[in-house]
Amino acid sequence: MKNSNRKGGAAIVAVLVMIIIVAVACALMVVTGRKTIRPNESVTAPIPAGYSFEETTVEEDVTTAPEDVIEIPEVKPSMIPEISSDYQTISLKDATFSTAVLLDADSNEILAGLKYDKKIYPASLTKLMTLLVAVENIDDMQAKYKFTDKDLDPLIEENASLAGFVAGDEVTMEDLLYAAVLPSGADGTLGLANAIAGSEKDFVKMMNDKVAELGLTDTNFVNASGLHDKQHYTTAQDIAVITKACMDNETCRKVLCAESWTTKPTKEFEDGIELNSIFHSRFGGYFIDADQDGEEDAKLLGGKTGFTDEAMFTLSTVVEYNGKDYICVTMKSDGDLIATEDAIMVFENYLPGAVGTPVSDDEDSEEDGDDDSSEDDGDNVITLTDNTESSQAVDEDVEA
Repeated sequence: MKNSNRKGGAAIVAVLVMIIIVAVACALMVVTGRKTIRPNESVTAPIPAGYSFEETTVEEDVTTAPEDVIEIPEVKPSMIPEISSDYQTISLKDATFSTAVLLDADSNEILAGLKYDKKIYPASLTKLMTLLVAVENIDDMQAKYKFTDKDLDPLIEENASLAGFVAGDEVTMEDLLYAAVLPSGADGTLGLANAIAGSEKDFVKMMNDKVAELGLTDTNFVNASGLHDKQHYTTAQDIAVITKACMDNETCRKVLCAESWTTKPTKEFEDGIELNSIFHSRFGGYFIDADQDGEEDAKLLGGKTGFTDEAMFTLSTVVEYNGKDYICVTMKSDGDLIATEDAIMVFENYLPGAVGTPVSDDEDSEEDGDDDSSEDDGDNVITLTDNTESSQAVDEDVEA
């Protein structure tokens, strides 16, 4: 019994010792501020023989707060056309333009060109982009913009072409579109810019945003009308792309192809202002004869003209030929009707199946030199001096 009682007393003593140790440890944690005893991370307990376990995985919360979400912008395909496998360099002895391009609008391929990526002043071809941006941002075609003297006086001072609106006229967006394109009215472009963006400056930002969206890298706009500025430039290729974008838009296409339009009544014109297309008037009496049989082969659809002293005569022309749309852009022609003839020459020589024969290098070298043009050794192209001014300018042609 004594041995038994002695062992039991020892157990009691051991328990008491453990209680004291735990009490001391707890006291230390209170003093140090710790709530748990930190394990020795450098020591790994051995796994007993024959023991196995399944590793558990804790799923992490991968939910990201809305403000942390990074939106990846939609990548839009560039509208820059491909070069046709049958591409030809334009070589026309009698042409006066300095740059040009012929685009198959259906396949978006360049069929022929001449320095089409050279930067040049667009003049009123600018209004093609104005039209496109305006149409894409107008919610109500019957919404109106009221003109003021502050709007119109600067345009009059700059000798810009005008559709004929006066201060106090309240003009619908629809009428402004036709006013900007058919008679190339700077009052039309300004009305659209102010109504849509609040100012021409902010509207031009929208134009340049559209330039970037189309993938164009050689175009920059400073105003919505095409008035000359050294930082306001484009290329024949870029204008062809913009023209194609307009023709792909139902409303823009309707405006570009219209021969005339009558606005709603204005203060000075109770029956409205009759707007006539400068573009269509330039092509009156002309037709495109691709096979040289004396008959019209390509239907004229529409387009836009332009002129400033610096840009000279610019032209974007759209025709339908064998069921497809083709766009010809010519820049810096010598005159208004000469620009029309320049475009027709391109169509008649470079449309698919056209029988017109471009002047070859050998033939051109044998001809007497033309004082008004020179040739590049590599391209056999026509160039003009930048400061050449045409004597054929008329009032309506001061389009920008």
